[in-house]
Amino acid sequence: MGLLDSLVGAFLKLTDPTPKYTGPRCLLERNSVSGCDKCASVCPHQAISLGDFRAQVDEVKCTSCGLCTAVCPGVALEFPLGPIQEGLHRGKGQIRCSKVLGTGDEVPCLGQLTPGLLAEAGSKFGPLILAHGDCATCKIGGPTVPERVEWAVEEGQKYFPTLEAKLQQGSLQGAAVGRREFFGAMMGGAKRSAAELVPNLPFAQEPEDERAERPAELRLRAIAARRAETVAWPKISIAEGCTLCPVCTNVCPTHAVERVREAVEGLSDEYLIKLEVAACTGCGACVSSCPPQVITLTQASKDEVQGERLELFRGVPPWYDL
Repeated sequence: MGLLDSLVGAFLKLTDPTPKYTGPRCLLERNSVSGCDKCASVCPHQAISLGDFRAQVDEVKCTSCGLCTAVCPGVALEFPLGPIQEGLHRGKGQIRCSKVLGTGDEVPCLGQLTPGLLAEAGSKFGPLILAHGDCATCKIGGPTVPERVEWAVEEGQKYFPTLEAKLQQGSLQGAAVGRREFFGAMMGGAKRSAAELVPNLPFAQEPEDERAERPAELRLRAIAARRAETVAWPKISIAEGCTLCPVCTNVCPTHAVERVREAVEGLSDEYLIKLEVAACTGCGACVSSCPPQVITLTQASKDEVQGERLELFRGVPPWYDL
């Protein structure tokens, strides 16, 4: 791809009202036994269709409400979160939707506020104030937006348990912003826009698995967790009876679960199942897909979130000598 093509592609990405779709992080493409229809179920405009083991967004019907991005368990649907994070920071934890007049930064719809965005902003500024318009008549998000934002706040409390947010209909009072903060925010936004427009240098070798790239949503959750005293971050545990098959690693949308082969001198090779807690979304794909049904969801400690991969199970597979 040439420089001109890259610049055109970057511009179209910035002006595209639909969320970015990363197929390898979609539970449908991962062939999770339980499947997933959360994005299609929450969309107020029937803009998402599920078929051929993937989610497809209709660019005509999509209004950029963002409800699908907040609810997607594999973070397969994303809007750029940097500009929204900057808006929350400039407003010191206050932001309004595009239908609310007055001062303060705005987002097209409060539905774009993901659990990670809310947790990170709440961990920095304390109680958040989120202003919305008349959702019942809004053509962007619709009447379910306040309920979905409250759900996102509850999800955000897993990563920052003291997160609080007040939803109000009407304008914001506005937070005082100093001159240094104002120009710093402008410079940061300009750098971010420039970075978006400059095409990435080609890799000598393309990444083998797109799941390995940590999405911004998970990075924001990790930042919030570092500021928290305790967390309720989801993780999995594996009981006896595990056959060390690769199903859990195959269905994991964020590459949180890893199976490693380890040579043992004088013995048959062992296999290890490891978990990177900070990449686990608690989607439950491995739980429902596990053939012997020995995986359960539980909660991780803050040390586990910030630490190395956890060893969940080790042994010699029963099928090793077959």
